[in-house]
Amino acid sequence: MSFAPEQLQELAYAGTHHPTPGVRRKALAVRAVGLGEPRATVARCFAVSLTSLRAWLRRYTAGGISALEIAPGRGRKSRVDPAQVLHYALQSPRNFGVDRTRWTLRLLAQTVPTLQGFSDAGVLRVLRRLGLRYKRGQPWLLSPDPDYEKKDK
Repeated sequence: MSFAPEQLQELAYAGTHHPTPGVRRKALAVRAVGLGEPRATVARCFAVSLTSLRAWLRRYTAGGISALEIAPGRGRKSRVDPAQVLHYALQSPRNFGVDRTRWTLRLLAQTVPTLQGFSDAGVLRVLRRLGLRYKRGQPWLLSPDPDYEKKDK
């Protein structure tokens, strides 16, 4: 497979300047094939299958550099309902029968139905994706000892 000099130049530029790392990698691989390198060698050098390399070549010849970008909407759909998480997280836990004044990550995972089974890190990732910030509460102690403040200093 051979490309016009303008295409090779476009691929070289995209391989070093495109903002997306995946497109840079694909552009360099396609350019290597365009320069006459065997497809098996290129696939091995870029650690991809021949099937993937063929798909990149086909997409580039059909649509140029923009066809090498990942299409939106790919990947597994989230099982989390953002509206439900916001409904719970923006209210006091007491509104949902929990005797606490603040949410913890684990408490959110136990209370919000779509977060059932999530780890603390998973809940934190969901909150960040929704634009919410989690701030860890500061523990404090109320001592029944009347001289507690004097002893503390």
